Amino acid sequence: MSFTCNLTDGYVLGCSSIGGVELVYVGEWVNNVQVTQDSCGTITGITTTGLTVYQLEQDIEFAGLTQTGQYSRENGTVFYESNLSVKLIGLDCNVRNRMVELGRSPLFAVVKSNAGDWYYLGLESAGRASAGEASVGTALGDMNGLSQTIQWKSANGAYLIDGSLVGTTITVL
Repeated sequence: MSFTCNLTDGYVLGCSSIGGVELVYVGEWVNNVQVTQDSCGTITGITTTGLTVYQLEQDIEFAGLTQTGQYSRENGTVFYESNLSVKLIGLDCNVRNRMVELGRSPLFAVVKSNAGDWYYLGLESAGRASAGEASVGTALGDMNGLSQTIQWKSANGAYLIDGSLVGTTITVL
């Protein structure tokens, strides 16, 4: 994807929103995904076939998505780190296997925020697990399960995507 060095608009304070992640879909990364975008940069179409994702069901306030700009005036570089954190409860064989798969696989993800916006991570580069912890806990109230973070580094960060592509162009298994 190309990027521009031009400032194109300002910002108008709108109404309040809501934070958090509602839905998480993760799939094996596919190189050279071809997309169409509207004038705002939102992905409105995908012509690449074979994009398949699996839902990682999350309870309220389990998953999060952050994006941090990395700016180096000394080196003249700008890139973005996008981090998706998820929780899988119950440390059984299935959760253990997801931990190993997520830890080894190059990934892309589609995330729906609680505010209703959809994001595509991994258009420019594959995501990789950057942190994870599986634990049965110590106290009765401790989490028994997995906390996993997947990180993407790219020139343009996460892209907004038309949610209607999930389940149609992007197959959900």
